[in-house]
Amino acid sequence: MNIHSKGLLAVAAGNVIFGFSFLFSRLALNITIPAVLVAYRFLVAFAVMNILVLIGRNIRKKDGNPLVEFSLKGKPLKNVLLLALFQPVLYFFCETYGIFYTSSAFSGTIISIIPIMGIVFDKILMHSEIRKKQIVCAFVSVAGVIVTTLGAQGMKSSIIGVLFLGGAVCFGALFYVFSKKSAEHYNAIERTYIMFAGASAVFIAVALVQCKGNRGFILEPLGSGTFVIAVIYLAVISSVAAFIFQNWGNNYVSVSEATLFANLTTVISILAGVIFLHEAFTIQQIIGAIAILISVYIANVRR
Repeated sequence: MNIHSKGLLAVAAGNVIFGFSFLFSRLALNITIPAVLVAYRFLVAFAVMNILVLIGRNIRKKDGNPLVEFSLKGKPLKNVLLLALFQPVLYFFCETYGIFYTSSAFSGTIISIIPIMGIVFDKILMHSEIRKKQIVCAFVSVAGVIVTTLGAQGMKSSIIGVLFLGGAVCFGALFYVFSKKSAEHYNAIERTYIMFAGASAVFIAVALVQCKGNRGFILEPLGSGTFVIAVIYLAVISSVAAFIFQNWGNNYVSVSEATLFANLTTVISILAGVIFLHEAFTIQQIIGAIAILISVYIANVRR
C-alpha cells in the first residue's frame, strides 16, 4: 500500500470516528449543556496529548530517536495558529449555534457542502489540479446527505442559522487547507497539540461565563457514569485519535480528496443510531448512504 492510500485511510478513519461522536454527544447532552460538554472534551483531550507527548519523548526507538517527535521551538506560527482557530474553535462555535437556530435536517444538509467548499479552497489557496469526477462526486455526496436527512424532520431555517452554518462550512474546509499548509513545519502530533491547547482555553472560558462561575453546575455532570464515558470517547477517541489521523492523512492527500470523506460522518452517525439507539433505518436513508459511499469511492479510485 502506497503512502497516498494510507493517507486516504487515515482521513477516512478520522471521519468514521467522528460519526460515532454524535451518539456520545447526544448521551452527554441529556446531562449538561453544550458549553460544559465541549469544555470537558477538549480539557481532557489536551491533558491526554500532554501525557502522550511526555511518554513518547522518553521512549526511544531502535535508531535512538524518540517515539514521538515533538518540538515547537523556532517554528513559524501563522498557519498552525489559523488551523487551531478554524478547527475546533470557530467550527464548533458556528456548528453549535447553526444547529440551535435551524433543524438538524437543514444543518446536516448545509454542513454536507464542506466537500464542495474544499474543492474551491483547494483550487484557490493550494492551486491544486481538480479532476472533473471529484467535482461530480462532491455534488453526488451532498445529494446523498440531502436525501438522507430531509424525510423525517423537514427543513427549518433562519437567516442567522444559515450564516452560522455557512461559517461552519468555510471553517471546516479551511481546517484541511491549513492542516496541509502547517504540515511543512509541524507533524501531526504537534498540530493536534496546538489545536487542543487553543480549544481547551477558549471553551473553558465560555463554559465558565455561561455557568456564571457556578462550580456545582460545572462539577455535577462528573457524578454521572454515562457522562464520564461519553467524555472519554469524545476526548480520547473522537478528538485525540481522530484529529491525529486527520492531520497525518492530510500530509499525503489533497484538500479536495480529504474533504470528500467528511460526509462519511453522516453515514456512520445514522448506523450508530440504528444499532445502539434502535432508531428507524428508512429506505430514504439507505439510498442516501449508498450515494455517499459510492461517490467517495469513485472520487478516490485512480483508474
